[in-house]
Amino acid sequence: MQSAALIPVADAIPIAAVWLEGLLIITFALHILLINTVLGGAVVCSVRSVFNKNSIPVKRMSKALPSLFALAVNLGVAPLLFIQVLYGQYLYTSSVLMAVYWLSVVFLAILAYSALYWFAGRYATHTGFSLSIFISAAAMLCVGLIMTNNMTLMLRPDAWSAYFSSPYGLLHNLSDPTVPFRYLHVVIASIAVGGLVLAVIARYRLTKESTELALREERLGLKIFFVSSLAQLPVGLGLLFSLPEHARLLFIGGSPVYTGVFLAALSLVTVLLFMAATGKLYGTIGALLCTVLAMAGIRALYRKAMLDPYGGIAALPVQGEYSSFLVFLISLALGLVAIVYMIKLAMRSSGEA
Repeated sequence: MQSAALIPVADAIPIAAVWLEGLLIITFALHILLINTVLGGAVVCSVRSVFNKNSIPVKRMSKALPSLFALAVNLGVAPLLFIQVLYGQYLYTSSVLMAVYWLSVVFLAILAYSALYWFAGRYATHTGFSLSIFISAAAMLCVGLIMTNNMTLMLRPDAWSAYFSSPYGLLHNLSDPTVPFRYLHVVIASIAVGGLVLAVIARYRLTKESTELALREERLGLKIFFVSSLAQLPVGLGLLFSLPEHARLLFIGGSPVYTGVFLAALSLVTVLLFMAATGKLYGTIGALLCTVLAMAGIRALYRKAMLDPYGGIAALPVQGEYSSFLVFLISLALGLVAIVYMIKLAMRSSGEA
């Protein structure tokens, strides 16, 4: 059976695909930043709580993580909806093929969220080993692996025929050479962002208590960020060479757009490493925002390269319902303002705790 025959018929989209793809890139970049913050923060708290049973930075960070987790999950709805609108025939199919794992994401997220709350509530008086933060980090790592499997399986209609020999919702995509590199890319990025969060907390929440402690923790946070970002270089190289040949060639000279975005991302990574190495906190944050946005663009281009042979988004019928799109933009803007305000409240509550 030909792979194209397994792809369901696509539904019409309300507006031109370029608008939805742009919003997908932006909302995914915001979502992954929050996910990196929560996962990286949990990893940093896990390690620091072992070596220092009464760490003030861990206490400050742990208080903010549950709220940030909730925000990350809610903000993840937007890119998930956009990718369903644009690539629903691929994503729905891959989700059904690995339904058991995909449905387990809900329970793993609840477990991670509950464990974060338990750790935040207990850490102030905790004097021994805390299993809860490790459980939370482990649950989030499992969710990341499942998401990576699904987001790569949707790009592989040629692998869907395995369903006929295993129709139980237990398929995965671990045989795809890109999966381990994509997964490591997210995990290492989370550790880096966790270090950056530590540096931010040190500057804005620890200075009043001890200037020396604040400076020491800020340097440590930036060092974690720098070392983790350096570790991304071999992982990124491995990811590039694990791509299918036709997609890889697009990024290394085969297409001006693909190659240009790839070179821009590399330039931003260079700036990012320089800012972190020289201890410039604001510069590091700014470079990180730009780098994540560029990486989200590369992700979208790779998805396009993989699905264009099967029709992709170019063949999607457009209905031209721009009024509903305008209402959505207004709602999105108001929602983002609310999210920023909630983050400020979360950081303020962590500082007062």
